[in-house]
Amino acid sequence: MKVAFFLEADSKNPGGYNQTLSSAIFINKSISNDSEIIYISSSFDLKRKLLSKNINSIVYKKSFFNKVIDYILGLSFLFKSLIKFKLEHSFTKFLKKNKIDLIIFLSPSELSLFCGEINFVLNIWDLDHRKDSPFPEHREKFTFENREFFLKFVLLKAFKIIVPHNKNKEDLIKLYSCDENKIIIQTFIPYLPRILQEELKFSNQEEEKIIDNLPVNKKMILYPATFWAHKNHKYILDSAILLKKANINNYYFLMCGSDRGVFNYINKSIEESDISDLAITFPLVSNFCLKTLYEKSFAIIMPTDAGPTNLPLYESMFFKKPIFYSKNILDEEIQKIILPIDVKDPNSFLRMLQNVQNEDVAKKIQLGSNYYKNYCSEGNLVKMYNNIINEFKSVLNQWKK
Repeated sequence: MKVAFFLEADSKNPGGYNQTLSSAIFINKSISNDSEIIYISSSFDLKRKLLSKNINSIVYKKSFFNKVIDYILGLSFLFKSLIKFKLEHSFTKFLKKNKIDLIIFLSPSELSLFCGEINFVLNIWDLDHRKDSPFPEHREKFTFENREFFLKFVLLKAFKIIVPHNKNKEDLIKLYSCDENKIIIQTFIPYLPRILQEELKFSNQEEEKIIDNLPVNKKMILYPATFWAHKNHKYILDSAILLKKANINNYYFLMCGSDRGVFNYINKSIEESDISDLAITFPLVSNFCLKTLYEKSFAIIMPTDAGPTNLPLYESMFFKKPIFYSKNILDEEIQKIILPIDVKDPNSFLRMLQNVQNEDVAKKIQLGSNYYKNYCSEGNLVKMYNNIINEFKSVLNQWKK
C-alpha cells in the first residue's frame, strides 16, 4: 500500500506552516509502518524546506490554469457538472500516476475535493466561519460559502477527519451530521519548542535590535498572532489605555505576526492613543526570535474568539508561562490552566492582572506543563497515523493486495 502525506502551507501564516511542517518531521522520524510512505509538497519552496529536514518529496504545483479551474469548480453548480460529466481533475490524475492508495492532508486543503476515487484523511483546524463571524476574513471573496460547500462534500467522503479539540468534534457532529466514528482528536503540537540547531539564529539584524531594545524595567506580555481582524489586537490596545489611565507602568504588550489586513490600523491606533510606551508591534519574526521572546516574557495573552485552541496556548504551557486566555471556550481541564479574560471587557484583564498575585500561578503553570507532556506528544501523533494507515490497509485488502 502506498500512502502520501500532503503538505500545503504558507510561511506567511506561521502557525499553520509550522504545524504542518512539525507533523511531517515527527512522521518521517518515527513512523513504523510497512506501507510505502511518500511526501507531496504544494510548492518548490516547501520542497526545499523539507529537504533541509532530510525529507524528500515530490511536488504537485497548481498552474495558473489549474487555479482558475479550481476557482470555477469551487462554485457549487460547476463542481456538480464536473461530477455529472465524469471529468477528471489534474490532482486526481497526479494521484493515480503516482499510484497513491491513501492520501493524508496535514492541513485543511481544498484539493481533498479532487481526490476522485482515492481515499483521503483530512485535518480540520477550526470552524470559525460558523460562529456568526462579522470579520472580513470569514466573509470576503465568498469565504463563508466556499468553506461550507467544501466541508459538506469532504466530511461525507473522508476516510478519517482529524481535529485538535473535542469541541471541534462536537461542532462537526452538530453542524454537519458528521459520523463521530470517523473523527479523531489530536492536540496541536507546536514546532517552536523543537526548532533545530541551524534555526537557532536571528534572521536579520533588526531581530537582534528587537531583543536588545526590550524594556528592562517592565514585564512583557506577549501576543504572538497573525494580524487578522478576528485575533482582536484592539483588545490589547484597550487594555493598554486602561493601564495608562490607572498609572500602572510596569507592564507592556508586544505583538508580532504577519499582516493580514490590520497591522497598519493597529499601529495607527497606538499612535493616536499615545500608548507607544505600552504597546509595541513587530511583523513576522523568525522562530528563534519568537522563542527568545517567549523566554523573556512575563506572560502570554490570547484575546481571540477563534479556536477553541490555538498554538500559543500550548507554547505557553511548554515555556511555563501564565496565559491570559479567552474564557468559556475551553474544556474544564484547560480552564484550570488559563487566567480567564472576557474578550468583550478589557477591564476583566486589568482586574485579573492586578489580582494575579492572588492566583496560584505556579500551580497553573505546573498543570499546563503536565498537560503539554500528556497531550502534545509526537508519539501520540505518530501512533494515530500508524493506526489510521493500518485500519485503511485492512479495508483495502478487500479489493487490493
